[in-house]
Amino acid sequence: MKNCLSSIVGAAALAFVASGAQGQSIIYGLVDACVARSNIDGAHSTRVGSGCQSGSRLGFRGSENLGGGLTAGFQLENGFNVDDGSFGQGGRMFGRKAVLSLSSTTFGTIELGRDYAPTFYALAPIDPTAFGIGTVSSTMWTGSNPTTVARNDNAVNYISPALGPVIVRVQYSFGEQPAPASSGARSTLGFNMIYRSGAWLASLAHARHANATDSAHDRASTAGLSYTIGGLILSGAFQAGRWEGSRTVAAPSSATSIFSRHYRSYMLGASYQVLPLLRALVSIKHYDDRTARDFDAHQVTATAIYALSKRTDLYASYSWLKNVASSSYDISDATTRYSGVHAGANTSLIAMGVRHVF
Repeated sequence: MKNCLSSIVGAAALAFVASGAQGQSIIYGLVDACVARSNIDGAHSTRVGSGCQSGSRLGFRGSENLGGGLTAGFQLENGFNVDDGSFGQGGRMFGRKAVLSLSSTTFGTIELGRDYAPTFYALAPIDPTAFGIGTVSSTMWTGSNPTTVARNDNAVNYISPALGPVIVRVQYSFGEQPAPASSGARSTLGFNMIYRSGAWLASLAHARHANATDSAHDRASTAGLSYTIGGLILSGAFQAGRWEGSRTVAAPSSATSIFSRHYRSYMLGASYQVLPLLRALVSIKHYDDRTARDFDAHQVTATAIYALSKRTDLYASYSWLKNVASSSYDISDATTRYSGVHAGANTSLIAMGVRHVF
């Protein structure tokens, strides 16, 4: 742990040194601390959490102009738990993001490293919770390798320059399984297209993940749409997927694994600027398990965010999930799953917290 901390401090020092050279580097971050009370089939539990609305993080980002329209860049982002000071993402030093890039004003950007999947980027501007309490990712697959939660290791990304109002992102993540496994085993392929014009934003994405023998794939196609009118943002998303069992041994159909052999998932949401310093968010989700077991779920989330300043806010949220047909899905916030739901039981979460960006 001391070595990890020393490495982070060293990276910070290098970032400051780089800022005085031809390149530009910054240190940034976010700290989110909260108190959350869950109700799982009548059993209540209260805890101090880290990242109910947003994952706490410390990041380093920089770039260097190489001339001729070419730029080199990097981004290293550490996730941590403010409640106990530990590293997030399973103890990784830069578990949130770690990429090195080359960008051309003409041809776009190539990145190598650990990054979010394209479906994540397609849902991010659509989800009114911004992947916070009641996150859309609890009922829609983000397109990542199941072991890395929203992100893919060993990834090669291509991000196009703006094609009018459209930007395209393509990602291939190597599974890197030991021989004699197929070179495509555990690999992940994804792409998205995001359209922005005036008040409209639309996104399309597709993801495919190979199983351990590269003989079958998990697949999902996703569409999202949002419209802004004054202080109101209306949004919706739809995903259709076919799960081939590479995530868990419980698949293809399980009361606890929300991604089944065949499913459809829907989200409707809204965000409204009630007062200059107060914003209200609402999200309604329905998960439709199309297998014979019919493990469906409904979820409603409401959140209020009050700005104390441009960098600090207070938030309060309530999320309620109804399990149908003996399903037992968990409720989630930005960093935690509140597990232990009994078959057919409803579950809810109340959380209040403070968030500071630097």
